Parts: sequence; C-alpha cells; structure tokens
Amino acid sequence: MIERHDLGATTILFDPLTGRGRQGALPVSWAVPDVLAGVWCRNRCTLTVPEGLWAPDPTRSGPDGHPYRAVPLTDDERAVWAAVNDARTGADLAARSGVLPAVVERLASRLTAFDVQALQIRPQAARAGDPGLRRVLGVPRPPNLRTADQHDARGATTLGHWHEASITDGPTHFDDRETTFAHAFGLPHPALDGERYGARLRRVLAERGWATDGPVVEVGCGTGELASAWGPVDGRYLRIDLSPELLRVQALAAPFSEGLRGDLCALPLPDGSVPLLLCNEVLADLEAVPVGDPDAERLREELGLPALSGGWYNTGSWRAVQEAARVLAPGGHAVFTEFGVVDGEVEEATQLDHPEVGVHFGHLAVLAGRLGLTAEVVRLDDLVRPSRTETWLARHSWRAVRSWASSRGVRLPARAWTPRTLRDALPAAVDGLDWVALTDEGPGPLVTRFWVLLLEARGAG
Repeated sequence: MIERHDLGATTILFDPLTGRGRQGALPVSWAVPDVLAGVWCRNRCTLTVPEGLWAPDPTRSGPDGHPYRAVPLTDDERAVWAAVNDARTGADLAARSGVLPAVVERLASRLTAFDVQALQIRPQAARAGDPGLRRVLGVPRPPNLRTADQHDARGATTLGHWHEASITDGPTHFDDRETTFAHAFGLPHPALDGERYGARLRRVLAERGWATDGPVVEVGCGTGELASAWGPVDGRYLRIDLSPELLRVQALAAPFSEGLRGDLCALPLPDGSVPLLLCNEVLADLEAVPVGDPDAERLREELGLPALSGGWYNTGSWRAVQEAARVLAPGGHAVFTEFGVVDGEVEEATQLDHPEVGVHFGHLAVLAGRLGLTAEVVRLDDLVRPSRTETWLARHSWRAVRSWASSRGVRLPARAWTPRTLRDALPAAVDGLDWVALTDEGPGPLVTRFWVLLLEARGAG
C-alpha cells in the first residue's frame, strides 16, 4: 500500500510495510532540490533533505531563548545524497559519489545526532544488515521555539512561570516535549528484571536500609510515573509540584498519594519532618546562571564551592540541597537524580523547547557536607543496575515508527520499547527497526548521562 504524505511543500510517497526480501523499487517524487531528482528507494521510505539541518546554536543564549540554526549540507554531502541507493553500503556510496568514506560517516552522524531537529528513519529492507544512512522523513523543527520568559536579562534560566502556566499538555508532555528516564521506563522492562523504574529504585534503596515504606515526599513528579511504580506506602506519599496541570495528572496515576503546590527551593514543609525525600530529574529545571555572573560568584564563595572556568552554575540545585538539609528528619534520606558531571564544566541540554542545565554533583556533595549531611554520588546505572545486554528501540526508528503510527490514528508514547511491547502497541507489524543497547540513543534519555546524590541526615542526639 503506497501512502501519500504532504508536509508543507514536500510530498512524500512511501510503502511503510513492504516485507522482507522485496526486490522491487518504488519511484519517488520530491519537491526538493534538483540534486535529488531521480533517486530511487528500494522499499521502506523516501527522504527529504532540508536546505539545512536545524541544530542548536551553542554560542547564543539569552532573553530571546536558545535559537536553532540551519547547518547546510556541504557539496560533498549532497553528492552522497544524490548517490543514495538502498542496495549499497556506506563504502559503496562513498565510491559512487566520489567522496571520502569519512564524508559518509560524518553525514550519518549528523543525521542521527539526538539534538538535530529532523525525523529520522532507517530505510533498508529488514533483511539488510548494513546500517547505511538514516534518512530524514519530515520537516525540521522551526528555530527559536523557546520564549523570552525562560531567561532573564543576565541570561539565567527562569522556568518558574513556564512550569506554572505553560504546561497545559499534562498527559502527553513527557512524550512530546521532554522525556525522563522514569517516564521512558514506566513500562516493565527486561533491563530492570521486568520492573518499572520506580519499583526498581524503591527496591535498591530498601536494600541500603532506607525507610522506603513511608512516609515519602516526592518533589517534581512529572506525570506520576515514579509514584505509580513506587506504590502505596504506610502513611503519606506526598507529591509537591509547581505545575497545577501535572499535579492533576499525577493524581490519576497514583491515587493513593496526595498533591501539594510547592517549590523545591522553598518547600512548604516544617523543619526536620521528612524521612525520605525523592527528587527525580528536576534539578536541571532550576535556576542556572552563566559562570562569571557577579551574584553567582559571590554565592559560590559564601558556600565554599570551587570555581568553574566556564559553563554554568546551577544555583537552584544549591538551594535544593539546602532545603533538603532543612526538612530531613533525623536519620532521614534524600535522593536527587539528574544529568550532569562530577567535575568539569556543566552543559545545557540544547535540544529541548526550554532550557535545562545539568548539575555539578561535586558541588552538591561539598555543599551537603558543609550542611552536616552525609553525601554519596553514584552513577544512576550503578545504582539501579540495568542489564547491559538488553536493548530498546533506536531513536531514529522510534521517531519514524511514531510518525507512522500517528498517521493511523495511534498515539505512541515515549517508552523504552522492546520488540514485544512495541508489537502489542502498534496497529500492524513493522519490520526493519533498529534495536540498540541502552547506552545508545533511544526514545528516552541515556541512563549513562545521569548521576545520583544520596543524602543522609544525622540521627537524633
């Protein structure tokens, strides 16, 4: 069945369900540069090449947001595109187009980069073992999607209003706009021995002797995936969030819990009242200030933290640790997870429609010690111990199959799909998808990018 898709000025014809071993070729029609005229595709889909791939501009950030810029294809890369034929390997393409193999490799890496705004798909027949090139299917995201209220005049990130007023898509927010590890692993996954992420986290913390049976306070709870998987506790499971919309969705996911509007940097809780505090992938949303800002440097010196040579200070994460020290009960515990570094410069996640800045966990450990807390920093994959032999759907295949499902009226969430769970979720079988290790890009963030800060307050007396 040949389908027609109109994407702006571009018309794409493709056969999404051709079987293994099909030898016939499909003629392709594009409203794109002449250099691609006459290109044929063996069976899975066609391609469209924008004038330039939209990619984040790391040199610009400020009150107008973090813009995307068009990075045009080089003449050599266009020659590669003109030579694309699914019967050929990457080396064959290089020879056919008269360019160095490195050009083919560079183009493939550009098209599969997780922050390039284009939909990617593997075009080969399912029987083909050659990874070849990933192709662009669809139009790139327009630049400058970020709004002025996400930065202040200093260039610091300011997402408070965005969380309170701009999140209106609660049920789909973490599928369409950002995805957390807890959300992606909201389904049981063999990499976690058939557990959901929240259940796995509860178990490994219990193995450390932490009081995981309640009461529990979770701050910044997304759509309630962690709470839902954690399960009921003795006493209260209290959810604190800035977003009224997300609080509403969380209540549906975890009806045993209670919700409260509140800010991680100013928790509406009494001193010494929390036996267990959970904060999963929230710190990057807090205020971050460019290194060198006078106020940030002054605060850093007051807290006794080492200076950085560039990048950002995630000052909000400093305040979050201070709040944890205030509200933890004697002998209580806190766990913070986020992407970041233990030393070196902190980076911004530029691929999102809002600014998120990673965390310097070395700073947080030093600060926690100065506040009288025992601190341990571990990698998230070392804490929850996912199997390194299990796989999930590759990101380019995920984007492609999600677009395909949407054309059939099926909404596919951003989950750590396995062949079985994806088969059950789709309206029909799809062959030729790539399955990669959890250390490769998939529907959700890489577990290897995340660190965990484990805190313990001194006992009574």
